[in-house]
Amino acid sequence: MNTRLLTLPLALFITVPAFAQNADSPLSPLFDCRQIADNAQRLACLDAAVESLYQSENRGEVVAVNRSDIEAAEEATYGLNIPEFRLPSLPNVSLPRLSGGASTDLADAAEPERNAQNAPSSRTVVRNDEGDITGIEGLAVQNLERDPYDRLIVTLQNGQVWRQIDDTRVLYSRRQPPTEMSVAVRSAMLGSHQMQLNDRGRWFRVRREE
Repeated sequence: MNTRLLTLPLALFITVPAFAQNADSPLSPLFDCRQIADNAQRLACLDAAVESLYQSENRGEVVAVNRSDIEAAEEATYGLNIPEFRLPSLPNVSLPRLSGGASTDLADAAEPERNAQNAPSSRTVVRNDEGDITGIEGLAVQNLERDPYDRLIVTLQNGQVWRQIDDTRVLYSRRQPPTEMSVAVRSAMLGSHQMQLNDRGRWFRVRREE
């Protein structure tokens, strides 16, 4: 299922449930009216297009959200295996489908990031030329523990939980409280991810669980 977005200076319009990638923008009728030379006909065209867009929004077929909400939702869901994740038509933004694809409330997805307490100011989101997130640095740690196989389970202050899935021995000072630590996570081959603790030491493979 594909969903299309149109970038505006302050907001994005999302058409739901979905349609083909090559379909026109929901604002195309408005833009088409600009080509009408006659003032009265152009005004009538604009009135009809605005009314159609208004009715579509009331029916929930078009939803307007801030671009920052979409970016925050993308960051909050980084590392999760969510089907139908990428929207190739929109540069620098990807839109996750939440709750098994049933929800379009991007603010809910971004909530863990917004409510994170004591998150370090050095948190940095790294993106490639296509706008996809390739890593996040400076994520504040809440707790560290080890499973029966001596692999790390890392709980972040934003609520995310990452589990180590390789046998790399990760060393850190027991004298440093976990809440004073940070991690970096980066994308690796075949959809996998790697983590580094405190910006030093070896990278180890992880899987996000929450």
